[in-house]
Amino acid sequence: TTKAASSTDGINWTIRTMPSTAQWGALAYGNGTFVAVTTGGVPAASSTDGITWTTRTLPSASSWQSVAYGNGVYCMVAYATASAARSTDGITWTATTMPSNVAWYAIAYGNGIFLAASNNSTTGAYSTDGITWTTTTVPTSTSNYRMVYGNGIFVLTQQTNATASYTTDGITWTTTNIINSSNNNYITYGNNIELLLSEVDLISIERAIGTYILP
Repeated sequence: TTKAASSTDGINWTIRTMPSTAQWGALAYGNGTFVAVTTGGVPAASSTDGITWTTRTLPSASSWQSVAYGNGVYCMVAYATASAARSTDGITWTATTMPSNVAWYAIAYGNGIFLAASNNSTTGAYSTDGITWTTTTVPTSTSNYRMVYGNGIFVLTQQTNATASYTTDGITWTTTNIINSSNNNYITYGNNIELLLSEVDLISIERAIGTYILP
């Protein structure tokens, strides 16, 4: 679809138009620019206001799954390939290489590193610059889906399991339980709360004394 939406308060939303019909699947913001990517193909898009979008070209026609911004850099990972991409402005993208050819699906930035996880294996990777990556291990090999950084931790969700995993450094992980076991699709962070969006429920997860509690 070409549909998107923007809001200044998170309550009232206005329909916007993306530059092409595609499966727009991931979004990141940094340095005054939004970057959106499609889950299949070369096009990406950037916008400074969330209203007017401009098509950008990625280095390869990969199944791009997730994008993150940190320390002046956007990084993007793709499914079932070692291809990745990096940009300092969201406009011009450079090809980079992940440590292995797996189903890279989630990426986030925090604590000075980009951290990525694959969807169907325990393979993960971290990088300080989005260029040189080091392999690490994530706790689960099933349906690792989205990741967010906030309040000093990375949280990785599993789409079809009632679990999530968290880490401060991408190396040492802890797995915790959540109340929903299916279609845990997206997670975001704000106001000291990780908010998990499921096709079934909207779940608020607050970190307290090293565990997660549900309100």
